[in-house]
Amino acid sequence: MKINFHIDPNLKDERADFWLRKITDRISNVTSQLNQEQEILWCYHDKEIEPVDYKNILVLQTVGNQIEVKTPDNIYYCKARITQLIEQLPSQFIESARGTIINYKKIDHLELLDNGKIDVIMINRERVQISRRKIKNLKEKLGI
Repeated sequence: MKINFHIDPNLKDERADFWLRKITDRISNVTSQLNQEQEILWCYHDKEIEPVDYKNILVLQTVGNQIEVKTPDNIYYCKARITQLIEQLPSQFIESARGTIINYKKIDHLELLDNGKIDVIMINRERVQISRRKIKNLKEKLGI
């Protein structure tokens, strides 16, 4: 696929034009991310509702009927479904297992296990296991 950018600082409204043979899931994800303006996720913390910047989120994980949102400093809760969050999160987030999403830009290192699985060690030293089905996606994002 060829990609061209035309930069014009005088442009009033930004736009993107695509010439495609067909719409794929990847193209759908890119277009939804381009249309996304929100860079925060509203979460519960104690008895308050606070905005959490996407760039600060390490891991999102289903716990009961809510999502646990982990940052380096706190743990928040979000009342949403994981499938809804996958659609709205920026491209630096990938599904690592069913019910778990990680910010791949917050990975410290990967640990290869004897059983062929991979554990991701996040910058806060939290260990997140990657399901076998999701290893390929992780390797693509990391370029390995």
